[in-house]
Amino acid sequence: MVHRSSGCLLCVKRRVKCDERVPGCVRCETYGKPCPGYERGFKFVAGKPYRSPRRPKSSNQQGQQSRASSTSDDSQPATDYEFTLVDRAQPSSLGLGNLNLTQCLNTLTDEISQPFPTTSGYVISRWFLFLPSIYGRNKTLDSAMKAFVAHHVGNVTLNQKAVLYGRSAYGEALGRLRKSLNVPSEYVSSEIYCSVLLLCLYELFTNTDRGDVWMSHARALSQLTKARGPSFFQTELDNILLKASRGLIVMHSLFGGDECFLASNEWHRVMKQQHNPGLSLDFDNLLEDFFAYFTLSPGLVHKLYSLKEADFTNPTTLVEMSEMLKQSLELLEKLVRWYDKFCRATPLPYQALSSRGDTVYPIVLLYSNINSATIYCAYYSYMVLIHEILRTCGYPGEHGAMVAHFRDQICMSVEYTAQGLLGPYRMGLPLRVAYEVADTVAKEWIRGCLKTFSEFYAVLCEQNF
Repeated sequence: MVHRSSGCLLCVKRRVKCDERVPGCVRCETYGKPCPGYERGFKFVAGKPYRSPRRPKSSNQQGQQSRASSTSDDSQPATDYEFTLVDRAQPSSLGLGNLNLTQCLNTLTDEISQPFPTTSGYVISRWFLFLPSIYGRNKTLDSAMKAFVAHHVGNVTLNQKAVLYGRSAYGEALGRLRKSLNVPSEYVSSEIYCSVLLLCLYELFTNTDRGDVWMSHARALSQLTKARGPSFFQTELDNILLKASRGLIVMHSLFGGDECFLASNEWHRVMKQQHNPGLSLDFDNLLEDFFAYFTLSPGLVHKLYSLKEADFTNPTTLVEMSEMLKQSLELLEKLVRWYDKFCRATPLPYQALSSRGDTVYPIVLLYSNINSATIYCAYYSYMVLIHEILRTCGYPGEHGAMVAHFRDQICMSVEYTAQGLLGPYRMGLPLRVAYEVADTVAKEWIRGCLKTFSEFYAVLCEQNF
């Protein structure tokens, strides 16, 4: 019999480092859970590291590969991926001897979901639940998993060696990926697609030096998605991967200056497929309706910034402004109707005093669950954009006041929606939108949030805004 740890019972269960503060630890407080304390008995410990066996390729994967061979040009890679980042990593010198990846994946899934249940319908949490079952299928994917898991396990347990190993595994994954993308039968596989998604998330969470590195992976996701085509996203795993990637694809369009190809009806039909028992059919349909509108946002943002720099004495500018105004008003009408349905399908947020004693936003918004909170915040962001367009076009109405209202709704949602490891990921775009239209006080408040969130979600470093 051995004594497991001196940390609290919940930190021991999660296999994370406990600060052992009395009467309750800080980590439990951060994740919104009551600390169970430090009293424990003894426990028998036995067993050995477990690694899931390699699985034979499914008939679906073989079908995908044969189709790729017959429809792809062997001389052309799927993407124009930039691999200038390989130099960041050094050859691996730290083995995974005592790192049971399957166990770490399960622990990380639990940690990522906190303080919400792992059964939540939130698409990122659901996607992570698939990872243990596909580990061992593909060496590129295995390396990408090791990179992502080692970084987060090292970050949570304050193990710098694990973090460094994650960087090494990241370099290894990039090298393997470069070779895979030159093999038509491999680059369309679910494993390679999953690898690119993991590497993109790795950069979002780790790279504080350059805020644009994740865009290389997001561009690759976009190119791979188009190369595979809608027919490759029919299975449950592939459909979940698409839904986990689509936010990044839209962000690449938004910041890269391109129209979003997911705005087509063909892609909307694919994404309408429901493979998520964690969500009701009505909620899932409303979510997909909103995302269909959301895919139009990159084009609107590009037009807005072009309009702000345009010469309003030029007749061409007036024509463009009239077209954008018409599109924005039509979209606003659709969003208002959508919001009315959404409010009937899920409870409205309610106001409460800030548990942190916030002086700028002493009143915060609380939600019935994290799924509705995420969608509400996306809606607030879209309404900021629409009313900013209407204000810029000089359309009658209190659009400046509406921009400030929805900006504040975003900020008041941070305390609830930004909880846990994935909180900053959920709130990254809404906070970016709020920052763009914030006054001096609100902008300083958002900077404080960015400083806190960037400890785990590096892309939110203030210099990246």
